Amino acid sequence: MAKKDMRIRILTLAGLTALVTAPLSAHHSISLHYRSNESVMVEGVGVDVLLRNPHSQIRMEAPDASGRTAVWILELDDITDLANQGIASDTLSIGDEIQIVGHPARDGSNSLFVRRLHRPADGLDYEED
Repeated sequence: MAKKDMRIRILTLAGLTALVTAPLSAHHSISLHYRSNESVMVEGVGVDVLLRNPHSQIRMEAPDASGRTAVWILELDDITDLANQGIASDTLSIGDEIQIVGHPARDGSNSLFVRRLHRPADGLDYEED
């Protein structure tokens, strides 16, 4: 086989591999990034809501152990799963006081994969399937 043909085959294989693996890395494993055997509860105020695929996200401000404000990144299901439980783009608003129970990030950051969300103001409850 000629060197030129071999290079074309290698480049083609590399390109196909990139096309196949890119979507897989976009939808990451929850257990890879979060400790699914642990749960943490955090109460605070939503400061940003982004409903999207593959995972939606809320940024929340909550007091830390010293009383200072900490920012939490809350990861939720995709928009279809949220919609099936009545969560739409206008359901959550900036300034909403929310209570979250979720799995903490493996890297120790202020990040949770949300299992339950409760908004005391109106009793809204969401529970991840």
